[in-house]
Amino acid sequence: MKTIARDVVAFCRLFGSLEREQVCCGTVTVAQCVALQTLLEGDWDVSSLARESRVTKGAMTRLLDGLSARGWVERLPDPDDGRRWRVALTREGRAEAQRLERVTEESVQLVLSRIPAERRARTIEAVGDLRRALEEVRDRIDCC
Repeated sequence: MKTIARDVVAFCRLFGSLEREQVCCGTVTVAQCVALQTLLEGDWDVSSLARESRVTKGAMTRLLDGLSARGWVERLPDPDDGRRWRVALTREGRAEAQRLERVTEESVQLVLSRIPAERRARTIEAVGDLRRALEEVRDRIDCC
């Protein structure tokens, strides 16, 4: 395997293992953390939130059930479609999502601090480029 492929795969596997096995910040799973931070952008319907998170609607429903039981999200009728529900953060959920966002920022800064200062800007730009490229092709990738 070429070096860039090895590095990208190792990087992705590291984050993948965190999502499967670890609890984020002592309060929520990584998947719950991502959902809470996504909901900081505004209300979402369950299907769209599941699609954005790349999980099934059933998995997202179970995840939201856990967040709802903690009082962090609420389901509201969709004003445009009576068959759908919108998911929104409660006041407590917004506070937790903002706390998790700060922790995420601190974690990323810790990682970036390990990169030589003169290479950080290029690294940040390259990560953005990789993200955009992956978003463009993620439905066409069939990878192990």
